[in-house]
Amino acid sequence: MIKHILVPTDGSPAAEAGVRFAAAFATKYRATVRGLHVVDIKLLEGPFLRDISASLGTAPYVNYQGNIAMILEERGKAALESVKKICANAGIECSTELVTGLVVGSVVEQGELADLIILGRSGEHSAWLDGLVGSTTGAVVRRATRPVLVTGRDTPGHDVFVAAYDGSGYSRAALHVAAEVTRDWEAALKVLVVGEGESAEAWAREAETYLEPYNLNVRSEVRRGDASETIVEYAEEHKADMLIMGAYGHKKVRRLVVGSTTAYAMNHSPCPLLLTR
Repeated sequence: MIKHILVPTDGSPAAEAGVRFAAAFATKYRATVRGLHVVDIKLLEGPFLRDISASLGTAPYVNYQGNIAMILEERGKAALESVKKICANAGIECSTELVTGLVVGSVVEQGELADLIILGRSGEHSAWLDGLVGSTTGAVVRRATRPVLVTGRDTPGHDVFVAAYDGSGYSRAALHVAAEVTRDWEAALKVLVVGEGESAEAWAREAETYLEPYNLNVRSEVRRGDASETIVEYAEEHKADMLIMGAYGHKKVRRLVVGSTTAYAMNHSPCPLLLTR
């Protein structure tokens, strides 16, 4: 059950889409939203300021660091005021927090007291990313202990959800979340297994057996091909409103790199992506 949603924001359009999505999700679950803005401590460190000064050919003037901190804090306060306004308009209970620290570490730490972390598809540099997720999003997915939903949309759809399943522990956790969320939204659920042979067929049967008691509108399918591309293509083909999958599969390097399939889905998914651990 989702009752506490954490939504980090930097005030960018992509982050605000995440906030609006979080407000809509909270409405469905009668949950609370906590907006978080992190003043990046790296931007306040001496080496960073010296690099700026060197590039400008000037020396830092007195209290330069203090002025930068004030500017960053004001920007953060403005971003959080937007969170409050969006939640107020949706009738959602909301709280906000402004912290100074390492961005990823702060988001992960604050997320430990949330049931779900919702992130915009990219952050303040989205104009240069050409649709790719920001490095912060990827790092949060890698380290978070709670489910993370990455979205480029500001409104949830609820007709068709797709769950990717490969029999791994992470995909089993994702299948459980998919069952719960699909039931909550009264959506149809399509389970995709990418593989071939008896093992793939066995995983499909395993998923169907697990989902049977939920009395959902479920269809499972086995397809061959590259897992990353096939999952995204399947979601596109079925006009999925949400893609649900484990953050890692069988081929994983825990806490070092995001699984290649996960990374590809984060960058190319045509719909919001819910990642579980």
